[in-house]
Amino acid sequence: MKILYIGVHSHIDWGAEYWVAKAFKDFNINCDLLDYRLEFKGLNNNEINKIILKRSNSVKIIFLQRGDHLSPSIFNEVNIPIVFWSTEPLQLKNDVDMLLNSTIFSWVFIHSYSCKERIINEFPHLKHISSVMHNAAPKEQIKSSLNNKFFSIFNRTLSIRRRYWLFRSRKMIKLVKGVYGEKYFNYLQSSQIAINIHYSRKNLDDFESGIFEAMASGCLVISEKLNDKTLIDLGMKDVIIQVNSPAELFNKLQFFKKNSDLIKAYQIKSNECILKNTWHDRSKQMISKFKELFN
Repeated sequence: MKILYIGVHSHIDWGAEYWVAKAFKDFNINCDLLDYRLEFKGLNNNEINKIILKRSNSVKIIFLQRGDHLSPSIFNEVNIPIVFWSTEPLQLKNDVDMLLNSTIFSWVFIHSYSCKERIINEFPHLKHISSVMHNAAPKEQIKSSLNNKFFSIFNRTLSIRRRYWLFRSRKMIKLVKGVYGEKYFNYLQSSQIAINIHYSRKNLDDFESGIFEAMASGCLVISEKLNDKTLIDLGMKDVIIQVNSPAELFNKLQFFKKNSDLIKAYQIKSNECILKNTWHDRSKQMISKFKELFN
């Protein structure tokens, strides 16, 4: 099967598009990669539409990922199924609302269960043609920790909310920001514990790719409270340590400082769990939907 995969393909060794494209290739899906942020820059909708019509002539499916600020009119006269993957929390961003208001999609993958609630409430025409597609880890990066250089690490963007949560435990946490690709994974592989705090109160059920990447890198993950249904979906109910406050985070880190054997036990469980939650696993789900829609 050949698909037109529209996304942000300029990232190398990081980002969902990079890993999913590799997985598609492993499953013999021929991808024509179109980077909309590069190729659509400075073009009007009619010009973009001409590009898409030309590139879609020889494919079975159009697969659009992210698509911020794109107009549904760029898909005018497209006569093959279009699948959309909205990879950002819909509660935080409305830059794909124009796409979601349209009727151009055959299926929509969304980021979380709270995103599904917004679909039901604000885009009810998509209610029965949408499903949650969880994040994952690149199987290529599933490794054990390199060493114990860091006790714990926070390797994500620092919002004000996150700074508040981390402040009390700051002496026990290595803070890293603006690092991507192999260097990003090297930091994780050099840490025993990775911390996850939600970016905003508006997306408290978010399950960021950073959690999966930390587990793939051999870390025990200590996280602010996560969505129970998502944890059950992923088989992670007893794998991730959850905390409800900055004080509880501080206490947990102090506890694990004195219990290194318990860290190792959780790292082993994390490794076993992440093997079932790779981008190859998610790609299989996507390909199954592609084939269903095409047939």
